[in-house]
Order: sequence, then C-alpha cells, then structure tokens
Amino acid sequence: MAKKMVIVSVDALVGEDLKLASTLPGFKKIMDGGARVEQVMSVYPTLTYPIHVVQMTGRNLMNHGIYNNERVMPGRLSPDWFWQIQDCKVPTIFDAAHRKGLTTHAVMWPVTAQADIDWLLPEVWDLQKWEDPAIIYKKNCSPQLFDKYFEKHRFKLGWHPKPELDEFGVSVAEDVIRNEKPDLAMIHVSAVDIARHGNGMFGPAIDDAIRKVDSWLCRLEQAVSESGRFDETNFIIVSDHGHLKVDKQVNLNVLFKEEGLIQTDDHGELVSYQAYCHSSGLSAQILLADAADTEVRKKVEAILEYAKDTEAFGIKAIYTRREAEEKFQLSGPFEYVVEGVGGVAFAAKWDGRVVINEEDPDYDYVKTSHGHRPHLGPQPVLLAKGPDFKENVTIRECSILDEVPTFAAVLGVEMEGLEGRCLHELLVRP
Repeated sequence: MAKKMVIVSVDALVGEDLKLASTLPGFKKIMDGGARVEQVMSVYPTLTYPIHVVQMTGRNLMNHGIYNNERVMPGRLSPDWFWQIQDCKVPTIFDAAHRKGLTTHAVMWPVTAQADIDWLLPEVWDLQKWEDPAIIYKKNCSPQLFDKYFEKHRFKLGWHPKPELDEFGVSVAEDVIRNEKPDLAMIHVSAVDIARHGNGMFGPAIDDAIRKVDSWLCRLEQAVSESGRFDETNFIIVSDHGHLKVDKQVNLNVLFKEEGLIQTDDHGELVSYQAYCHSSGLSAQILLADAADTEVRKKVEAILEYAKDTEAFGIKAIYTRREAEEKFQLSGPFEYVVEGVGGVAFAAKWDGRVVINEEDPDYDYVKTSHGHRPHLGPQPVLLAKGPDFKENVTIRECSILDEVPTFAAVLGVEMEGLEGRCLHELLVRP
C-alpha cells in the first residue's frame, strides 16, 4: 500500500456539517468519490485529549491512561492539560511508523509534546505565567522543527490571552509537508469546536468555522501537491466528538464544602479536601483523598445519592470505579463518575451556588459542550480519499477504535494490542 498519509482531525465536526462541507473546495476534493463513515462511535467521556490518544494508539482510555483533558489538580480551576507524551502508557502509530522506517509529522495533536516524532509541533500553552512561547515550544517540539520553522511562523501564534493555534499550526504544517515530505502527518484544528462552545450547536458562526477549516484543507492539499506526492497520498478527515446544548452548571464541590469535605483559607482558596469533583464537561469524576477512608466514602455516597434524587441538580447516573471500568473502559484517580441529564455541565467551583441556570446573571458556562455518553447527539465522521481507499463507498458506522487499525493497514505498519478492527470494506486491498 502507499506509504503517504495526511490525517486532519477537525475537532467537533459532525455529520450534520457535511451538507455545507461538501460544497467547499477543500472538503469536496476529499468527499467527492471518496470513502466515508457516517457515524463514528467515540468513547466516554467525549473529551478531546482522551479521544485523540485513542486516534493515535487504537487503545481505550483504561489502557492508554488519559482519562480527561485536564490533570487532577484540586484547588486550581484551570489545571494543566495532559500535554506530554509521557502520560500515554502505550505505543502510538508514530512509534510504529518509525519502526517501519517512515518519517512522521504531528501538528497540535493532543498529548504529543516531547514525543519521538520527526517534525513535531504539539498542542501546548502556558496557563500560569504566559512566558515567551519560544521557551514553551523549545521544550516540547522536535528540535529540527523548532529550529527551522518556529521563528518563521511565530507571529501568527498570538499567544496571551488566546493563542491562535490553528493558523500557526497549519502554516507550519504546510512548510513541513511541502519541504520535508513526511510519510505520516497528523494535524489537529479546533476552530469548529471553539465556535460551538461559544455560539451553540449550529448557526452562522459554526458555518464560518467550517469555511475556515476548508481554507486550511485547501492549503494542506496544495502543499502536498507542491511536494510532488499528491497522487500517492491518502487524505483522511476524522473528528472526535459532537456537542450537546448546555443550560445548567452544577458545582458538586460546593456540596462537598458545605458538608465539611473541602477546606478553604480566609481568601477562599482550597487548602485541603477529602472529596473533590474534577470536571469532565457533561460528566464529572469524583476523587477521594483517601480511598481507604470508609467513613468519608459513605458520606460522599450519601451526598451523591441526595444530589441524584434532587431533580434540580440534574444527575442521571452515578458509577463506581469498578462500574466505570466495566461499562466504559474508563479508569483514573477517581472513585466515582457522575453523568448529567441533558443540558447539565459540571464545574469544579467550591464557592457560590450548587446550581447555576442559564438565565441566572452569574451563569458563565459555554453554550454547548461535551464529555457526554458518545451515543448521544450529533456524531463524528470519517472521510477518506486516496490510492488505498475505494471510491464512492459509505458505511453506516464504526467505532473510533477502528481508526488506528485502518491507518496502520494503509501505512503497512504493525501495532500490537489494537482494540478495534481494520475497516477493510473501505480499502482497495483489504
């Protein structure tokens, strides 16, 4: 099979977006006559970082080790994210490509900072000090990419308070694809996800974001063409999750504080805890400082059951650690997983009110979000075109765990422990 592949992850792209996308030149080049999966079943919780690790390892959350976008850092309302590859417990498709002697490139792909990738520009930022981005990126990029391309494009990054990661990343990817001709390139763009969080599920802002993504696809396609490798390149568009409308924010840490399970100082800063709610968007992960403390465990379970029985709190289900592992292959440093009803999102605040509704003046949450059960709402898609994919073939659905086995088959690389299946029905040579 051909050993060139460009994968673009369009964060939060869903099937409903394809009507517009199919009319735009960048998407159209891949969609017309290409292969397609209409619905890709993701994993729980539907969060960008855990899912993108699935999309580069072919392993579920319990095995690859990334259970949330953010690290557990009780007391910090904006924790660090899982940026570094060291947090991933299993090999990636980049590792498999290297074993085969292939060259690799990743741009803004979650959980790749400091990875062994030939041309690496990871997704990373500085939540605390906002120091010079060159310091942050030099620590986390591949040396040759940083030395050759960072300064050329850094003016596009912006940085504080809101880095323009997409434009910066695509600009670097164009150069790397054109000049270095990597065998495997994986690029992540967030514009559609950001638009949905801020504006709702559908509407003009989301359409504008899809058009912006299309302009990036056009540039990447042109870069491949200028590299002289267009006809031997397989183009793949993937997505990670959909969104659901949010109209209520629930702060379980307020309950824990009221019950004496969170302690704060005179300035309201958290100083210690026995139980803590770690947000995962439309679900929550509940930590115990001492999992062996049976009295605290009983108290926490009573609080959670009370919240579940109180309709205003909007809790649909509570899962123990074992239940989460068995039902969702989800594991982490938490003892319980809390699932909200439709419209409920969880935050980590420990001051204020437990429930803040959309119409309240102090409501400050996004319009839509994710972290929900993956079967709910609009679904991600997979689009592919190239010499190793059949023309004009569509399948109804697959698991997101099926993506890496398919990528590996196209690249001709071997990976152990994959949990999905190769989508042979999409390939010219199954």
